[in-house]
Amino acid sequence: MRKRLASISQVTGLTLLMTAVAAFAVPSLLFVCGLPVQKAWFWIAALLALGTGWLASRHEEDGNPVRLFAISAACSALIFAVSFMLSGYFYDLSYDGQAYHQETMIFLANGWNPVYDEPLSVPTGHSLWMNHYARASEIAATAFYKATGLLEHSKLFNSLLIAASGCLSFSALVALRPGNSPFVSAVVAALLALNPVSVYQAFSFYVDGMVASLLLCLLALGVMLFVRGGWLPVAAYTLTLIMTINVKFTAFGYAGVLTAGLIVALYMSEQFQKLKRVFTVAAAGTIVGVVLIGYNPYVTNTLNFGHPFYPVAGEDKIDVVQNFTPRNLEKMNPLEQMAASYFAVTTGNSTEKKPTKFKWPFTFSENELTAFAEPDVAVSGFGPLFSAVLLLSLIVLVLAFRSRSGPALAASAVIALLTVSVVINPAAWWARYVPQLWVVPLVCVWLALSLQGYRVLKAAGWTLAAVIAVNSLLVTGIYADKQAGWSNELRAQLRQLQAAAQPVGADFGYSWSNRERLKSFGIAFEDISPDSCAGEKLTLIKSGTTVCLNGSGAPGQATAAK
Repeated sequence: MRKRLASISQVTGLTLLMTAVAAFAVPSLLFVCGLPVQKAWFWIAALLALGTGWLASRHEEDGNPVRLFAISAACSALIFAVSFMLSGYFYDLSYDGQAYHQETMIFLANGWNPVYDEPLSVPTGHSLWMNHYARASEIAATAFYKATGLLEHSKLFNSLLIAASGCLSFSALVALRPGNSPFVSAVVAALLALNPVSVYQAFSFYVDGMVASLLLCLLALGVMLFVRGGWLPVAAYTLTLIMTINVKFTAFGYAGVLTAGLIVALYMSEQFQKLKRVFTVAAAGTIVGVVLIGYNPYVTNTLNFGHPFYPVAGEDKIDVVQNFTPRNLEKMNPLEQMAASYFAVTTGNSTEKKPTKFKWPFTFSENELTAFAEPDVAVSGFGPLFSAVLLLSLIVLVLAFRSRSGPALAASAVIALLTVSVVINPAAWWARYVPQLWVVPLVCVWLALSLQGYRVLKAAGWTLAAVIAVNSLLVTGIYADKQAGWSNELRAQLRQLQAAAQPVGADFGYSWSNRERLKSFGIAFEDISPDSCAGEKLTLIKSGTTVCLNGSGAPGQATAAK
């Protein structure tokens, strides 16, 4: 039964993961061939994902792979349907999502080929990010948007990857400790997948939560490769690596550290054949991911600006964190900054640069919880109880060393690897920039619950797991509640505009992508300047758009929307 559950979980996780990977890789490869995004690209990606599921079923089940494939495909379809409905219900109300992530998708869907076409130029001032940032998430979402015409639903990949990371984590944990209770593996896998960064970005086009899920998939596949081997984990790991390094520049470094750790682990365990295969395939995959699939931006940035990470690196780099860094953190080293942030009162990002305020572990206020309604929590961004989680993790680790030093040492090596991947980022105090830090306390949970015969250690492990679960539930509850309320308010405002005299005048401010929202409700509009409306105005909630309800504005100042 345990093996059956692990196999279903693995095949389901791989199917969901490869849906996202293929939705990015297929259009990216065809860009190089001179082809823009077409309606068929997503459906090709879906067929490739199902093909992966079939291959994985045959790899796992020699006797009757059809049954395993059918069950896993049904699970994948159910998760896809739920993700689709949730993503369509919630609007992306984030600044970045509306300012340039969705705008990039709209240009891609309208035929922009970033490999051959001229760089974009948009009046909102966000062309820099649209032209030069890694864009795997936008490409995958565009493939779905082009296939269906549904912009908001296209953020379903966040939810799909959360589910994929949980499924693969469960399968990896079962492979790592076959004698453990599947319930323990399921609890730890669920808590790993419900990373607060992934949760409070799930219904937006922010990419940090996707990075968190992809890094967890890499960790899970790395464990399966280490324990069992075979061509399937190597291939899946490499394909996931290719997408990860193309989601965000910092993910390139994180994936590199994790891959180096896997290679070291294989070397230390004298699994030299696996080491050779992983090194060769991962190196080839990285080259393909950068030079071919990631030609724009990595190659084009290098050719035009001298390095692949323009504009956030190099002599003229733009520091996107400096204006949001609390003043008291500016003179600290990265470890001091992390301590000051994760043991502080939770706050959202702000240019006011207010100093962080220390908070006692196990305490939080209602005001703190409201910060998790947004996708960009700055100080103490892993949840209101994360400082308590860190303290309990330290206690569990000490108890584990007193009980059995061997497994504790192995767990410490994994923690050290994750810590290195975190501190290489100078903004390690900001949770969304280092989402993999969430895995550290769950390594301690797994260690405590895996060692048999140590009651105090197991009690400490369950206590830590309970605190982590409460922390995640608090974040999930406040995020879902607030986002639902705001989405319903925006939906009501759009219905109000439907009943207004047409066309309405609209100033889209920083978020020209909101044109698609008006079009989806059949609202005719004309562009107006910010000061041209002499009548009643309606500002769409958290959307950067102001609409003039008494016509299109002053004569001669409106331009017809295309």
